[in-house]
Amino acid sequence: MQALVDAGMNVARINRSHGRAEDQEEVIARVRAAAEASGRPVAVLVDLQGPKIRLGTFVNDQKVMLNKGDEFTITTEDVLGTVKRASTTFKGLPGDCRPGDRLLIDDGNVAVRVVAVTDTDVVTKVEVPGYVSNHKGLNLPGVAVSVPALSEKDREDLRWGLRIGADLIALSFVRSAEDIKDVHQIMDEEGIHVPVIAKIEKPQAVENLFDIVSAFDGIMVARGDLGVEMPLEAVPLVQKRAIELARRQAKPVIVATQVLESMIQNPRPTRAEASDCANAILDGADAVMLSGETSVGAYPIEAVRTMARIIENVEENGGERIAPLGSYPQTRGGAMTRAAADMGEQLDATYLVTFTQSGDTARRLSRLRSPIPLLAFTPLRTTRNQLAVSWGVTTYEVPSVHHTDEMVAQVDELLQAKHLASPGDEVIIVAGMPPGTPGSTNSIRVHTVGETVDYMA
Repeated sequence: MQALVDAGMNVARINRSHGRAEDQEEVIARVRAAAEASGRPVAVLVDLQGPKIRLGTFVNDQKVMLNKGDEFTITTEDVLGTVKRASTTFKGLPGDCRPGDRLLIDDGNVAVRVVAVTDTDVVTKVEVPGYVSNHKGLNLPGVAVSVPALSEKDREDLRWGLRIGADLIALSFVRSAEDIKDVHQIMDEEGIHVPVIAKIEKPQAVENLFDIVSAFDGIMVARGDLGVEMPLEAVPLVQKRAIELARRQAKPVIVATQVLESMIQNPRPTRAEASDCANAILDGADAVMLSGETSVGAYPIEAVRTMARIIENVEENGGERIAPLGSYPQTRGGAMTRAAADMGEQLDATYLVTFTQSGDTARRLSRLRSPIPLLAFTPLRTTRNQLAVSWGVTTYEVPSVHHTDEMVAQVDELLQAKHLASPGDEVIIVAGMPPGTPGSTNSIRVHTVGETVDYMA
């Protein structure tokens, strides 16, 4: 874990589709320890399984080969799978399927066609052959599946995630902005609120994209299921549109799935994968995600290092090519941060600095992709961790302040103590008055490092 953090990991995704909670708590503890040792924030993102339809388990946990033309029955009964019959986690499957529907297994690697439906069984004929095994995903392209946004397992996992201190929650298979309501209700009951990331992987989510971006705190373009549920040639433009909409609303956006897929087995990615990763950054993504490359791959540390090198090269040598924000800010906070970034460039400032409780001001500055380094000061460790998913934000956990001059003194002391700035350097400080009030961004201050600042203790 320490090697992954040192290689450049900013967020650890805990996938509740797999694994035992007890084992994952140990993983989280190791993430926290590694982050502490490195001195860098590393966020913990708990990814809820959502209404993912899966096959059950197979006899002796074996793989079975489905040949073209074979009959294969998917049943709601609890049975161990064979080459002829397997169970499913979704008990409503027979009610949603009709003869002629096409079902895809394991992200489309196997395809079957429905030929008959009973109260408990969906009888299919194999069209695209391949191996199937325990818990492989099942997709129904074009079928409006009648599953709830949160299953009972998701509710339990959400409460678990909040109680063990997750910094972010990801909700799978979001279909509309309404899907966040049950999540917020449980957060209200637990008395713990953290940002919720909507995973865009259903056609309904693409149709409702603007409303989903508005309702959630960030999005993940989950290209695996998205490319199964809709034509794969449509995915690149969906990705670009999602990134643009998220940046307009200062919401972080993660691009996920198969970014460096070949590194599951190989020590180097393909050139196409390197380009895919780079182009996601150029599109304006805040983060790119590794999944199988690090969870089951043979070269997890090399995968993180490779991704970090690609990102750094793009930002250092092609930063001016990153897509500009496609609209002007419509809020006071947006206007203030835009003005601060412009002022920083005109004055050739060394840093843009923000004091933030919720992280909102930092995210608004981040989306502008200013060439000036961005520092965020916050008294809240959770906010520091949450900002790890936002582009280009270096955060510092600092004591709370009660006066704006205290803010300036804090900036001055930290920058000089860490040798980040020299006397005479100018920094732009964006903050709110009174300090400590979320959403109160209302002041921009130009400070010359080393100037004496008198403040009320």
